Amino acid sequence: PTGTDGAFTIASEATVDVLRENADVLKTVLSAVVSDPLYQWNVSPIKARQRQNRDDCLDDEGHNVRASNSDLNVQVHTMNKENQNDAATRTIAKINDKLQGYEEGTFGERQTVEGQVRLLINAARDPDKLCMLYHGWMPWL
Repeated sequence: PTGTDGAFTIASEATVDVLRENADVLKTVLSAVVSDPLYQWNVSPIKARQRQNRDDCLDDEGHNVRASNSDLNVQVHTMNKENQNDAATRTIAKINDKLQGYEEGTFGERQTVEGQVRLLINAARDPDKLCMLYHGWMPWL
């Protein structure tokens, strides 16, 4: 067998099976990463723009030439933190669904390991998705 049939499918099924068996451990690690205080050190594009704007407001001596609205800054900071937590929660929920065998487009039907691997392989071979592939990867070589 060649292509995606054979060794690739067998290895993929074994991988999904191991992931499902160890789903609790994986979810624990993911939850720890999301709740890690170092995770908050990432600078979001919004926060980077705020810092840029703040630097633009300083004169040559470092004095603020424009009054800042501290209430607005607090609101934006709170919204950014909530958005990060919401995004993390959604991502973990999606990973949890996949570990249980639920894939998008299956109408809530739980897939077997073999069925889930077949769905993922078929999605990866979809010409509509392949046309969006980064050409620098050069998969044709």
